[in-house]
Amino acid sequence: MPLTDNAYGLEEIQKTLLDMMKEVDRVCREKEIRYTLAGGTMLGAIRHQGFIPWDDDLDIAFPKEDWDRFLKVFPEESQRYTVTLTDTWVPRVVPREPINGEIPFIDLFHYADVKGSGMGFKLKVFALKTLQGMLKDKVDYSAYPAKYRPLLMGTYALGRLFPKKWKLGWYRRIADRWNRGNGSLVHVPDGDFRVLHRVWPVEYTLTCVDVPFEDTALSVSSHYDEMLTRQYGDYMTPPPEDKRVAAHTAQRKKS
Repeated sequence: MPLTDNAYGLEEIQKTLLDMMKEVDRVCREKEIRYTLAGGTMLGAIRHQGFIPWDDDLDIAFPKEDWDRFLKVFPEESQRYTVTLTDTWVPRVVPREPINGEIPFIDLFHYADVKGSGMGFKLKVFALKTLQGMLKDKVDYSAYPAKYRPLLMGTYALGRLFPKKWKLGWYRRIADRWNRGNGSLVHVPDGDFRVLHRVWPVEYTLTCVDVPFEDTALSVSSHYDEMLTRQYGDYMTPPPEDKRVAAHTAQRKKS
């Protein structure tokens, strides 16, 4: 259903992100690249048939081989948008030029083969969490529970000792080379530190269905119910009003 509700003041950025996502979807369909809406974007597609009204970003995820192809193909196929690999540990689709003084983005996550248990997996998750803290440019500690703040402060200080290029290189090697399994389980190694431990059966990532999203149709995992239930519980019930806030405005500002 088309965007009409601007109660949270996000209609403009959501329209921009939708335009970007239509271009992503076009290239993926033409090149037979599999993807699924992910996280809050998947939730919005199922619960709202579009954006969560207070959401100001867009997340998608790919099987590893499709992710690799997308990162290479998309910049060649799109005139208005490209992919950045150097902004953060998550590759992003961004416009080639700022839009209204901002740089909106789509996060491009991927599913990596993993054993998913044991000390090796715990060590991998710990290493990725540490590097995420080391890679943060600015940290709003008030946005995190108190129990996480000492780790964030320590890793941020440690990260200042090393060039960003080194840290990104370490992150991506660990993400795809550590604790590899037999192909039956995957996790999202470039996800938020609070979900790095979450493991999925590989079949959840391989088959998708089209669902309505605003005025178009986009791809989601055919196992969206299992995935959303695990992530959000009763996902069809919206959160309390005081939890309905946009989270990425500062990241979009042109530096």
